[in-house]
This record gives sequence, C-alpha cells and structure tokens, in this order.
Amino acid sequence: MDTQVSCLSGGEQKRLSCAVELLSNPPLMFFDEPTSGLDSFSSSQVLAHLRVLAQQGRRNIVCSIHQPSSKLFQSFDSVYILSEGHCLIKGSREMMVQNLSNMDFHCPQFYNPADYALEVAAGERGDVSNLIAITSDREAIQDNGFSKETSLMLNSAWEKSDNNADEADLFRPNPKTPRPVCNLAQQFSILFNRAILVTFKDLHMAWLRSAAHFIIGVMLGFVFFDVGNDAAKVTGNVGLIFFLMLFLFFSNAMPTVLTFPSEMAVMLREHLNGWYSIKAYYLARSIADVPLQIMCPTMFLLISYYMSNQPWEFNRFCNLWLVGILLTLLAQSLGLLVGAASDVKMGIFLVPVISIPMLLFSGYFVPVADIPVALRWLSRLSVFYYAFEACLIAIYGEGREKLECSQDYCHYVSPKKLLTDLHVQEEDFLLCIYALIGYILLLRVLLYLTLKIRIILSK
Repeated sequence: MDTQVSCLSGGEQKRLSCAVELLSNPPLMFFDEPTSGLDSFSSSQVLAHLRVLAQQGRRNIVCSIHQPSSKLFQSFDSVYILSEGHCLIKGSREMMVQNLSNMDFHCPQFYNPADYALEVAAGERGDVSNLIAITSDREAIQDNGFSKETSLMLNSAWEKSDNNADEADLFRPNPKTPRPVCNLAQQFSILFNRAILVTFKDLHMAWLRSAAHFIIGVMLGFVFFDVGNDAAKVTGNVGLIFFLMLFLFFSNAMPTVLTFPSEMAVMLREHLNGWYSIKAYYLARSIADVPLQIMCPTMFLLISYYMSNQPWEFNRFCNLWLVGILLTLLAQSLGLLVGAASDVKMGIFLVPVISIPMLLFSGYFVPVADIPVALRWLSRLSVFYYAFEACLIAIYGEGREKLECSQDYCHYVSPKKLLTDLHVQEEDFLLCIYALIGYILLLRVLLYLTLKIRIILSK
C-alpha cells in the first residue's frame, strides 16, 4: 500500500492496471498485450487473474497477445487472428488446430499451436489468400465464438467504420457510458485522500516552497528591519508591502501552472473510464493544496511583519493576513486556470503576461489619479490594485496613531496623510476584500468550465 507506482515491478504494474480498470465494474474489458515485457511467471499470473475475472465476474475480456507460450495460450477460450488486416482464424481455441487442418494447414505434433497460427498468418506456411477469402470479415464478427454481448459491441463498431465514422465518433460516449460507481461525496473523499497521500509521499516541493517562504521572509525582515513605525522610512515600508504582494502572488501562481498539465492525461483517462466525475476531481484537487497555500504565506507574513516592526495589533495583522491569503488563493486559481487551458511552456509564459499589466495599474508605480483618464478604468480590473489598497488600509488605516520620527522632519508622521496622498479611502477595505473574493470565484468557475471543455474536446 505504501509503494509508489514507479517502484512496482512490471507484473505488479500490469496487475494494478487491471485492478483500476475494475473500479467501474465494466462488462467488457480490452487489454492491449497485457503480457508484454513480463517474464513467464508474471505473464501467467496476469492471465490467470484475467481468466478468473472473466469466469467469476461474468464479463468479457478481450486481449491482444504477443507470441504466447503454449501454457499462456491455454488461458483463452476463443481466438481471433488477423492477417493482412483480414480475419484469418476465428472461434474456439480448442478447435483452432482442427479448423486449420480442414484448410490444409496441418500443425506438427508437439508444436505450439499459437506459434503455428502466427506462422500461418505471416505466410510462412503457404499462401493464406484462400483462407482469408473463406473466412470473410463480417462472418468473423457475427460468429466468432464470443458471447452475445461482445458480438453486438463489435458489430456496432464495424457498422460505424463502414459508414466512414471517424475515431472520435466511434468512441464518443453514449447514454450507456459507465457512470461513477459511488456518489460525489465518496468520490471527493477518495480523490482528496489520494491528493494528500501524493503530497506526503513527495514532500520535496512542499519543503522547497516552505523554505523559500521562510528564507525570503527573513531576508525581507533584515532589509526592511524596523521600518514599520518610522515616519522617515514610510516609502520603504510601502515598498515592503508591495513586495509582499508580489512574492505571495508569483510564488503560488507559478508552481500551480504545472498541476493540470502533469495530470491531464491521467485525469482524462480515468474520467472517461467512469471512475469519477470531473466535479469531484476539480473539488478535490483545488482543496488539497489549500493547507499549503495557507501555511506558507502565514509563516512568511509573521516573519516579515515582526522583523519590520509593523504595528503589533491583532486586528491589523489579521486584516493583512486575510488579504495575503486571498491573494494567494487568487494566484493559485490563476495558475490552475492557465495550466488547464494550455501546456506547460505556454502557461509559464502566460502568467507573467497576464500579471504585469495588472501590476502597472496597481497604483504603486503611478498613482491612479495620475493615469490618463482613458486608461484609468483598467486599474479597477487589476487584482493588485485591490490587494495593495487593502494592505495599506490594514497597516496605516483604522485610526492608527502618529508614527515615530527618527529625523528632524518627517512628512508622513500622520498615517492618514499618507493614505490621502495615495488616494486610498479607509472605508474601501471591505470593497477590496469583496473584489478579491469575486476574482477568486470567477477564476474557479472559468477553471471548471475549462476542464469540462477539455473533456468534451478529448472525446
């Protein structure tokens, strides 16, 4: 149970693949060369398990097999051998040798029937054109020794191909597509536990992100040491606040860009197999990262807040912490959305391209009042505008007392004057919070729709 899939042996991986396919309890299962790359013992185990599933599970199992030994060949009930794209041999395995003999292809005594059949198919035992002509394609599909259910499914596929249906149409799910075998809550619980388990089994990224937040927090503390209550260093403190936003955003947006591209192929296969709904996967994958998204920024803010000597008032820190967490979740949402909508290379390019214009209209580099009127409305679309304004209100608003002055004259002894010069209204704090929450919800909805579209396009 604690072994990673990458550490499993070839036979164990084959058996695991068979096991996960059984989650939706399908009546018909296809396996493409399940014994390839395995030794004789592992091959025997895999086919033995498949035979038990076929007999006890009342399901049809279809396998393509590569040069089976005589022992492995005995595991099959029926055979269907192709030559030059046409049906060559069909029907019961026990009658295969007799049927070949009836066509003047006599298998030597003590010879592996499977090897002989493959030699016949390859033309090494004589011309097989007459045998192909006798065994017509449509007769092979209608009378091949399989169960009635299997024959009906194969007939359906044949008729679609006769009508020049493309591959997507052939495999497009219909109302009979397998549905998940458990409800949404159970799916979410299983997927959430799997995501947490994967995180704990591979802690390198978690430790790296935690270490980065700790180290950068300490560095900021030393660079901006004791600037929080000094009126002569207000400009530096405002720069610190802006840098806090930048780090929290990009340190959480960039790693999440890789989440869906690395899992998309697996998710598509599992969803189309009917293991779980896209809603359950979306919820589990989104929530599984939240603890780390909260823990790292909290540690980062505590260190930088204390070392820079910001006002140690509980409500102020909580307000700043709330803005930081919302910005972190927003960054995660943007990273997930970009990763779901594009590949890794494009995602790494798109995040800065989307973010830099919003930084330009954040109000830090150029006050919003100084931006040309024709472009001023763009600041209202910038997430950094709302986050920056909310952080300023958290630190300098809410009736903060006058700052200490370490020089002969300090222009911003009064925090209210600073907010006035920056065109920040204290009563806009809740508006900024609501705006950040609105952006998070919007990005989450777009993320869900993007995943749904990817599912539709993959069919």
